[in-house]
Amino acid sequence: MLRLAALGSQLVNVIAFDGSPDETVSGRAYRQGVLQGCAKWERRRRWINRAFWWQTDHCRGSHLQDLRMARAITALYD
Repeated sequence: MLRLAALGSQLVNVIAFDGSPDETVSGRAYRQGVLQGCAKWERRRRWINRAFWWQTDHCRGSHLQDLRMARAITALYD
């Protein structure tokens, strides 16, 4: 179920935000909002975190999960 939700988020990232198919919207909001200081993505990050109020920093967790998935994929080619 969680992988299906991540797939949906990746699809939204591509279609709605012209982003990478390998990154969720929440992970992107953390990366661009916090790590890169983009005000637009910081606002989106705050909104997404409010929507997932029961999780502590949902966007950071999504960003870390995106990184874990990228590492797992690249490990296949080592």
